[in-house]
Amino acid sequence: MLPGPITVKRGIKRAAGWASVALSPWARAPRDTVCILMYHRIARITVRDWRADDWNVPPETFEHQMQTLAATAEVVSLDALPQRLVQQRTGRLAQRRTGRRLACVTIDDGYANVCEHALPILARYGIPATLFVPTAYIGTDTPMPFDGWGRRNRCRVAAGTWRAVGWGDLEAAARTGLVTIGSHSHSHLAGGRGTAERLREEAERSRECLRARFGRDHARFFAYPYGNSRLGDVPAHYEAAVRAAGYELAVTTDPGLAGGASNPFRLPRVEVHHVDSPRMLRAKIRGSLGPYRLIDRLRPLR
Repeated sequence: MLPGPITVKRGIKRAAGWASVALSPWARAPRDTVCILMYHRIARITVRDWRADDWNVPPETFEHQMQTLAATAEVVSLDALPQRLVQQRTGRLAQRRTGRRLACVTIDDGYANVCEHALPILARYGIPATLFVPTAYIGTDTPMPFDGWGRRNRCRVAAGTWRAVGWGDLEAAARTGLVTIGSHSHSHLAGGRGTAERLREEAERSRECLRARFGRDHARFFAYPYGNSRLGDVPAHYEAAVRAAGYELAVTTDPGLAGGASNPFRLPRVEVHHVDSPRMLRAKIRGSLGPYRLIDRLRPLR
């Protein structure tokens, strides 16, 4: 029997991680760069669907990764990133203070399990994070439309694996002082599927919802749904809409490290997988990303 597509995908991710570790001694990423890490679901899942990706990192694995991150990098909040990028552009490198590379933690899609499982771990290690939420689905009690894995497996798994976060949990997370709430658009519409007017509405409406609930310290940052520039998820008119809506920066899913020369409205990120060992995570932070860029280049255009 041929392996399912998710089995193949996970094998490729694991192989890329090993290759990244092997190549890390030769990584030549500038010291004045920031590794923005990207997570999605943080849940305990016992059911495996070999046809749909769960985009999940189990809580135990997430804790090992945060332990490695705290020991390896200077972890800063996304709030601090604009100032750090300015420092880099002007030659005042943040790394001179600690000798460590900079890293940020971001978590997309707005699952309730992030507040349940990830936040206690982040608090334990003093790691700040930005939660990017699609505002149309906050508090809903059915799998979010873009969550193919959740829709397929709703009746086979605990609701906590797919349920959207509620407003109360987001408010509690914001009160910790470690969490910033950012926008993941309003309805998680892919940039390549929306008109300029619709994408402008997605950016503006989400920001208004979050500002009304959390105030000016939140809704400052935007994560493009799907977020791959090469695949057409971030057309120029989407970037223009995000800028016009008043956000301070925006992140994509393009693999790479952010630096002083990066477009602040197209910052690259590095996805963290459940197969990532401490060595693999350290290699990513160091900028050994060639294998992941190769995989990204091989993805078919939508």
